[in-house]
Amino acid sequence: MRKEYILRIDEDLFEDVKKLADKNERSINAQIVYILKKEVEKDKKKEDTTIKS
Repeated sequence: MRKEYILRIDEDLFEDVKKLADKNERSINAQIVYILKKEVEKDKKKEDTTIKS
């Protein structure tokens, strides 16, 4: 299930994300979701490493 969420974003950052989305042939929304998923996965891996230590 997808949730709608209004995102307030700095205009310069929005333009940078738009450029990335164009480069990767994604919509801006898909690019934001991709970045968020990547960062969440990175954080989960960091947590796993911290817990195992």
